[in-house]
Amino acid sequence: MENLPAFKMVSADSHVVEPPNLWVERVDLRYRERAPRIVSEPDSDYLVCEGGLTYKHPIGLTVCTEAADDEVSMIGRFANVRKGAWDPHARLADMDRDGVEAEILYTSFGLSMFSIPDPDFQLACFRAFNDWLAEYSSGAPNRLYGVAMIPTDPIEAATAEMARCRKMGLRAAMISISQDTGQGYENPAYDPIWSASEDLEMPISLHVAASKKHFSQTGNVMADFSLAFTPTMYSLAAMIFSGVFDRHRKLKVVSVENDAAWVAGILERMDFRAHRDRGWAGAFNAITSGRPPSQIFHEHVGVTFMRDRTAVRNRDIIGLSNLMWGSDYPHFDGTWPHSKEVLSEHFGGVPIEDQLRIARRNAIELYRLPLEQ
Repeated sequence: MENLPAFKMVSADSHVVEPPNLWVERVDLRYRERAPRIVSEPDSDYLVCEGGLTYKHPIGLTVCTEAADDEVSMIGRFANVRKGAWDPHARLADMDRDGVEAEILYTSFGLSMFSIPDPDFQLACFRAFNDWLAEYSSGAPNRLYGVAMIPTDPIEAATAEMARCRKMGLRAAMISISQDTGQGYENPAYDPIWSASEDLEMPISLHVAASKKHFSQTGNVMADFSLAFTPTMYSLAAMIFSGVFDRHRKLKVVSVENDAAWVAGILERMDFRAHRDRGWAGAFNAITSGRPPSQIFHEHVGVTFMRDRTAVRNRDIIGLSNLMWGSDYPHFDGTWPHSKEVLSEHFGGVPIEDQLRIARRNAIELYRLPLEQ
């Protein structure tokens, strides 16, 4: 196939799938009876999580399909999850098959746990996962790089867990993509998290569906899934206009699994609004550096995609150094085991240097991976 990438790729968005008893076996003893767990019922296996966005959720979407036209179902069994999702040694063979040298790793079942209302219980669940992920990543320390789950309440717990996870070798910090109205990331209360991110060199990840509140807006699943990037879009725009990146000039934030074409449209609009509305809405623009919003975005924000030819074609607007490809392995809508074929369709007419940036170098640079660029 023409344009097939001739280099090893680095996935900026891949996943583990946690073993069924991870939390039951690892969470603090006082929470064992409440611990998230997988239960088997006649029709499907389910994740049961107290306080999660959906208390009882079928696990079918964590099951990888090898053919793009395979039928996908919410219903599924853990036995059908690829072994590499929970066994690092088995994972390496799947990575080699897909032409991937290294991966940035996110939770699967934990995405729903950002909505747990009990902060102590939530922190215990996050810590148990982070411990397991650090052990999983150590199975191939030059190829697997984990992202910690970090609470935002209380702030002191967030920064302490970030420091603990950095010592364990985890590379980034995933927080909820959004907060309650009026308590968003434009609020200076979150400044200690941004400072910790800078000091620890842990980029902040805003991963689709990792939220304190459900991203459903219309009640139509097809519409809501198609527009699932919007909570992250709002959070990033608010952070830019509220001066977060002026107060924290080394802060890096990544929009994960939200695809990227939307960036091309909002940057121009944000720049225009910053200029045109400065008279009547200037109080809401706390940018002190004099940089236009698009420049702030280009200097501070990364975006990952699985399939987004529109983004690749508009890389000059979005920012060539801002775009990162991810396979989403082993989830149902990922590109494994056809990642090279998928990217070959995106890279027609794209210079090799640009291909390398998008599918390898940007992730290596952002996460300071010890890999050749």
